This record gives sequence, C-alpha cells and structure tokens, in this order.
Amino acid sequence: MDSPTVELRSALASLFECGKYSDLTIVCGSKRYPVHRALLATRSTFFDGACRGGFQEAATGVIDLTEDDAEAVEHMVHYFYHLDYLNKPLSRQSSQQSTRPQSPSPVTSRFTRCNPPKKLNLTFLDDPLLAQMSAASPLMPLTPPAEESMFQPLNASPKLPDTPMADQFADDYIESVTMEPEVDVESAHLVTHAKVYAIAEKYGIAGLKSLARSKFSYQISMHLNSPEFADACQEAYESTFHTDRGLRDVIIQTFRANPDLSMREDVEMAVRETPGLAFELFRMASGLPVSS
Repeated sequence: MDSPTVELRSALASLFECGKYSDLTIVCGSKRYPVHRALLATRSTFFDGACRGGFQEAATGVIDLTEDDAEAVEHMVHYFYHLDYLNKPLSRQSSQQSTRPQSPSPVTSRFTRCNPPKKLNLTFLDDPLLAQMSAASPLMPLTPPAEESMFQPLNASPKLPDTPMADQFADDYIESVTMEPEVDVESAHLVTHAKVYAIAEKYGIAGLKSLARSKFSYQISMHLNSPEFADACQEAYESTFHTDRGLRDVIIQTFRANPDLSMREDVEMAVRETPGLAFELFRMASGLPVSS
C-alpha cells in the first residue's frame, strides 16, 4: 500500500483503539464499543437510519445489539475501522501506542522458533524512581546483576549471545507482540464467516457482506474434512433468507463438486436438521434448478 493509504488506515485503527471523538456506543451483552456515527452511517443503511433524528438511538447515542451474535458484532465493528476482520493486527507503532486492551489472540512472533518465552527483568532498567526506591529500601536492591540479561528465560535456558540482535531484543520482542503473525488466522473460522455475512446482510453493510462471502468461498475447500464444514452449512442456511444466494450457491457448488460429502455422518445430520439445505440438495440431485 502507498503511504497515504497506510496513513489513513493507521488513523482509523487508532480511532478504534482509543475511542477518541466517539459519539455513539454499540452495546452487545457486557461489551461496549465507542464508535463514530460518520463512519457507520455512511456505510450501513441500518446505522444511517438509527442515527437520524426521531429515533431513540439518535437521542441516547446508544445502540443495543445484544440479541445479535457477540462474535459477529465484534467483527462488524472491527471492519468499520480496519476494512477487514480476522486480519493480521497492526503494530503498536502504526496504531500510535494504543492504550486500549487487546482481545487475546494466538500470535507467533519471529522469535518463537529460536527461544522460549522471556519475562522482563525490571531491575535492568535505568530508572531514577527505581534508584530512589533502592536507596530507601536496602533490603530490596534494584541494581541489576552483572551477568544477567534484560530478558530472562522462564525455564532458565542459556542467555542470548552478545550480538546486535540480542542488544535490540527487548524493543523487538515488545513490538512483536502486535506484529503480523506468521500463522493463517483465518484457518478455523468458516462458521464465523457465515455469521459475519448474516450480520452484514441484516444491517446493510455491502462491503462487509462481500468480504465475508469471499472469505467463506476461499476457506470452504480447506474444511471439507473438518467438522466445521457441516456447522458452517447449517449456519449459512439458518441465518440468511432463502433468496440470498451469496453463501448458498457456494455450498451447493461444493456439494456438486464433492458428492461424497453427503456420506459423512455429521453432514447427514446437518442436512436432516436444515430443511432449506435438504431441499436444495434434493433438487440438485434430481437435475432441477436449485433456486426458483
């Protein structure tokens, strides 16, 4: 991406992290998301209507989405500010040192393959306040050990070698916590894409709906042997209207290309419990048009 695009996306991410200038709050269960009307109302038909005068949400500045799936709501809000969801997080530098706590997520830094996790030895830091504390409390010396590294391995493995990389290990390690992970963060989220697609349709977010369909279509072939395949098919058919062919066509095409799927026990159970899917598979097997 070019510099202006990076600058814009970093600014949006920063607004999301700190909530600065927010003038609307989305509530979903115990979670509250400070958001910005201008960003939501211009990209969602639902939020556009809710933010207009005459509605309770416009007066109170609070929109309650507790009845929706909490995970889907979180990804929807994330999309408004990152133009994506389940994506690789921005580094702390690009999000301007956000102070908002991040949700736990599996992260693999570039040091994972080389060394075990490290803990920070605060006694190594040259801090005037720590020095005063040391002088006032002789029983708690804070002077760093002579042969001790700033980062100590949790399992007492050998210290890092004296190299430029080791000297900069502290800064790199802290930054790597929010750097782009090397793993595919979307590898186990087929059901999530179906949920995000449904909530995007419900609230009229065309960009998010298209993105969710693309992710679902890309991921489905990777889950043919996974239990999540049957769950995703059921979720897609139960959360969308029968005339919405976005995910349904992808699923029918997958069954057509992989007829052995219907022989699996978990898939058979999902078909039994999902009349819409069963009906369309029947029409496909009969050589009839799936959709009328």
